[in-house]
Amino acid sequence: MDIKEILFKSLDHLENPLLLIKRQNKEIIYYNAKAQPLVEEIIKQEILSKIDFEKKNVILTIEYPFTKIFLGKCYVINGEYVLFHLYEAKNSNSFHRFLFELIENLPIIVFFIKNEKIIYANRICERFLGYGREEIIGKNLLKELVWDLDKSKVWMHCERVKSGYKEEGVIFALQDKFGRVRNFLWNCFFTQDWEGEPIIVSVASDISEYLKLSQQIERIHKNQTFSEFLRGLVHDFNNILHTILSYIDKLRATPRTQMLDILQAIEKTIFSWIDINRIILDYSRETKELRFNRIDMVAFLRENLEVFQLILGENIRLYLDLGCYRNLFTYGDSAFWRYIFLNFLSNSKDAMRGEGEIFISLGTYKDYVYNKKYVVISIKDVGPGIPEDILPHIFEPFFTTKEKGSGLGLFLVNHHIRTLEGFIEVESQVGKGTIFRIYVPLFTKKLVTSGPKGISLRNKTVFLVEDEEEIRELLKDFLEEQGVKVYSFAKAEDLLERISELKEPDAILVDLNLPGMSGEELVSHLKSKCPQLKVLYLTGDILVLSEIPAEQVLIKPFKLEDVLSKLEKLFYEEGA
Repeated sequence: MDIKEILFKSLDHLENPLLLIKRQNKEIIYYNAKAQPLVEEIIKQEILSKIDFEKKNVILTIEYPFTKIFLGKCYVINGEYVLFHLYEAKNSNSFHRFLFELIENLPIIVFFIKNEKIIYANRICERFLGYGREEIIGKNLLKELVWDLDKSKVWMHCERVKSGYKEEGVIFALQDKFGRVRNFLWNCFFTQDWEGEPIIVSVASDISEYLKLSQQIERIHKNQTFSEFLRGLVHDFNNILHTILSYIDKLRATPRTQMLDILQAIEKTIFSWIDINRIILDYSRETKELRFNRIDMVAFLRENLEVFQLILGENIRLYLDLGCYRNLFTYGDSAFWRYIFLNFLSNSKDAMRGEGEIFISLGTYKDYVYNKKYVVISIKDVGPGIPEDILPHIFEPFFTTKEKGSGLGLFLVNHHIRTLEGFIEVESQVGKGTIFRIYVPLFTKKLVTSGPKGISLRNKTVFLVEDEEEIRELLKDFLEEQGVKVYSFAKAEDLLERISELKEPDAILVDLNLPGMSGEELVSHLKSKCPQLKVLYLTGDILVLSEIPAEQVLIKPFKLEDVLSKLEKLFYEEGA
């Protein structure tokens, strides 16, 4: 055995990888046993072509089988060869201390998760979550820290990461020590720890402030577009009044025995306006807790077709194709979906300048890659279409081609649909029209939940303050039929004069615009003594929806069942 062979065998016993490289073409002419597992990846990833051997120290990242970081030292031999000596960064105490200090001072959360439990958390976790670090380590992230509504989503996320996927840009919330919920943007990957064991590294940025900003943008949108929205509704209201007047003219010339059909038509027309008012109410809503609800899209479109047609006007024909589906369940409630359709239909109406045709159709789609099923809602118009250079920007905030538009309508609709784990596609041809396709999760059956149904109002005590006598008496009689104890007054001052002799109320129904003391002033006074008081405001002023939560408002005119539904929901949320 010659000295060269002895030398090479000796090098095989070194603890660290060693490579001998031709300097000119960066060809590997020798590597020891420790370098053998790395050589194939080094060649495959063309790593040597990216290294400057003129530098004595280099950092090398190799993706095999997990991401590993190596520190390298280069020794030039006779000007022709480079001896490349590698050792893992994790084995370097100085490098380990540097990385540890860096992670400790990052302004983002870093978790190391092994066997489903947190084995390391950096310092910032204490500020975000309120726990001491010793309390966080050992916790099961999914079971003990993730917000309940996001648990199933996070479980799927973890399964994908463990399968080798690098998950980026996933949003889910953690609940802190005091029960508060904070939203984070997560980037997670699977790797090895310092002992060579598999772990998940989760890095999270707090985006709670950004979400608040998004809500502020939504409020700006509602305020900026509300007046334009109202102008269209006034036009629709005038159409409804004209229809009612034409029915009244018919009544004058109709025998009494044939009046019932006309009276029913008048009632239906009036309720159409009440439904439009409810849409205004829904317009102010946010998408909170929508994933608690399921809605049958087939039934929803059947029930709302007439209302949508009223809003579009008589010069736009609306067609509905439900296919052969008996029902298609997805996330949301009728209020949310009326808001979504209102945006699309209003845009189509504007694009066609109030005249043309709109087609709504339902279908389903299966994503075989992620094994997901979707309800597909298509909304097609025959308008002028969207130019190719504008199409990529229509979902961007504040982008608009309308002279008085806010540029937030489609941005917010897209945001809401994505919140429901869906997405929107758009197809448009100039001169031929536009098709929007909304994809939202399909469920095989309606969600069974315990909700406001069955909440009894019997034995509840309610203050009713309304200056219009007919409305006050109607509501008093209706509530008393439900077993409610009602104290009714025409003015706030009348109530306050007698308050010492009355039973403490559970709720108050109060007109906002009372003579003398306003409804809000009265509520403020009563809440100082009864902080748990439930409040339902009665008003004909729809602009208050930008200031008062929708669940606390009844827009006049309203249906009596709406009063019942609102009160039941207020008391249900108290007991839930």
